[in-house]
Amino acid sequence: SDAREDSCWNGQGFIDLAFLLFSIPAQECNEPVGENMKLKDPPSSFPDGTTVTFACIVGYQSAGGSPSITCTAGTWSPIKLKCERKNCGSAGEILNGQTNYPEETLFGDKVIYTCNTGLVKIHSVSCDPPTANANSEYSPIKDNYGYNQQVRYICKDDLALIGSPVSTCIETGFDTEPPTCIAVSCPDDDVANGEQVSGSRPPHRYKAIVTFKCLSGYVMEGVATQVCGLDSKWSPGLPKCKCKLLLVIGVLVAGVSWFIMKKKKR
Repeated sequence: SDAREDSCWNGQGFIDLAFLLFSIPAQECNEPVGENMKLKDPPSSFPDGTTVTFACIVGYQSAGGSPSITCTAGTWSPIKLKCERKNCGSAGEILNGQTNYPEETLFGDKVIYTCNTGLVKIHSVSCDPPTANANSEYSPIKDNYGYNQQVRYICKDDLALIGSPVSTCIETGFDTEPPTCIAVSCPDDDVANGEQVSGSRPPHRYKAIVTFKCLSGYVMEGVATQVCGLDSKWSPGLPKCKCKLLLVIGVLVAGVSWFIMKKKKR
């Protein structure tokens, strides 16, 4: 630990200090990802000061919270928007039959119609088997599907699923497009003068979580816990570990510079 503290005084340390004081660049942010929501008109990059807006995906509605977040020094402000499943309400009653809700009446739930004893259905809705992309598969596999029956998609080979994992048979066919599957793998990056203390081990797949801490004598700038995003980048961005001594000196130098400039103006 003594050697680590002495390293704060080497020439590279003072170069870092000068860079810190006089040429701190604005940091870009990675593309943000929210639960059950997507970006509205996302830009191609997210420089410092960028504000973006989220919207709930199909089948979900806002449960409150601001839909906008802002990139500041490489970190997004917290996502306040909450998206919850829409309530479809009553599916209506049928003549000479009953309507049963085995779950609730939220988006993706099922309704079951049964005829009274001695009667049979004279009209039914059925769907042909849905399609699947090369890297996905669904279940159950049947020749046809009745009204409100569902299939559930999964991706092969640890790929990340983009879109709805569930599709429901309705009058016009299955209600959602087949999801796509993409390869997501965040780099096994190291944080200089820091170490990973918990979380995922390589390969880091979609939504993998890692947590870092700084070594003794260093202080963290940024967020300790990172999440692997769909863009194969850590979000909100890997932290940095700065030498405590350099930061203290930097504050003192900045204070002295401010005092001298103020005195010259008098």
